[in-house]
Amino acid sequence: MPAPVASIPRLGTLAPRTGPQPDWKRVAYLLHASRALDDIEESKLLPERKVLYQFSARGHDFAQILLGLHLTDSHDGVTVYYRSRPLMLTLGVSLEDAAAGPLARTGSFSGGRDIGVVFNMPTHGGPTVLPAVGGVGAQYTPAAGWAQAIRYRREALGDSSYAHSIAVVLGGDASAATNGFWSALTIATTLRLPMLFYIEDNGFGISVSSQLQTPGGNIAANLRSFAGLTILEGDGTDPGEAAELTERAVALVREERAPLLLRLTVPRLSGHSGQDTQTYKSPQTVAGERARDPLGRLHRYLVPSVLSEIEWSALAQQGRSDVEAAIERALARPAPDPHEVTRYVFAETASDGAPELQQQGGLAPEGHVFARSSVTPQPEPTRINMLTAIRR
Repeated sequence: MPAPVASIPRLGTLAPRTGPQPDWKRVAYLLHASRALDDIEESKLLPERKVLYQFSARGHDFAQILLGLHLTDSHDGVTVYYRSRPLMLTLGVSLEDAAAGPLARTGSFSGGRDIGVVFNMPTHGGPTVLPAVGGVGAQYTPAAGWAQAIRYRREALGDSSYAHSIAVVLGGDASAATNGFWSALTIATTLRLPMLFYIEDNGFGISVSSQLQTPGGNIAANLRSFAGLTILEGDGTDPGEAAELTERAVALVREERAPLLLRLTVPRLSGHSGQDTQTYKSPQTVAGERARDPLGRLHRYLVPSVLSEIEWSALAQQGRSDVEAAIERALARPAPDPHEVTRYVFAETASDGAPELQQQGGLAPEGHVFARSSVTPQPEPTRINMLTAIRR
């Protein structure tokens, strides 16, 4: 039986971290690669109008990479937003595919139909990343639905392979002011679902201070009395603290099968998007954010105790060169065909008239045999409502 909610440890009662250290070499490489992608887009591709709308993850990147290292269950489900590219790189998205989206190239995740940093990733032995949505806060309820499906698979269908699976949703601090966040929070806590709310708090919703969106500017503090929810929070730029909190958060949700909110403070080192000059921030605020850059803090944490200066520099150079090569390959892809823009807006049919079914999600990809249906009316003497008819 799962432990009662009251027994789930809070931050102050957690035992010291005893698990293995993260693969710091991989973390450093991914962080350098993510920075190189952002830098080249911001300094070159955006001014050249090859990227029309750029979202930097600088400052958010390090903590996301740590999270990605722990999402290893084949039935984990993840929902992301427009600043989640570092997580996607950690989960296996190639640098070329990551670059092709903002460049609006054929074969990218958006194919030129949306902003370039919307992602999805069907499961191939790892977690499933549900299709990203554009609306802020709209990522929360799909994750709650995935968590409900995990419970249904395990408890109703008896599938033990879902015993440690979890749902994870990423969001910024401003998204905690949306109806999607509160709806998912209510669902997850009342139903006791295995769901991790991962909040990256940079203190701003575009240009609006978090103090004007969340009372006190700290959603974790406000939710400490929320029944059925464990709260963890800390500094997402401190390598040791962020690694410990992330490991504990994921482990608790897997073990306790109950919701948890992890709030990590991070700096937003670029504007909300490439067009944002951040003139609403004071020079002192900008300087304070730069001083908290997780890249510099990771360097001081790892060198020379874990990596030599030569190894660190080599990882930076490798990340940069890999990104430059990936961008060249992405640029070599053709632009999308305008005649394809309306494809899949509605259901598509093959040449034989059969419907083109989805490759991921729903019952069809799992080989479910649907009951035969008919377009011939079959009236009955007693009126039934539509819900009853669907359930038949």
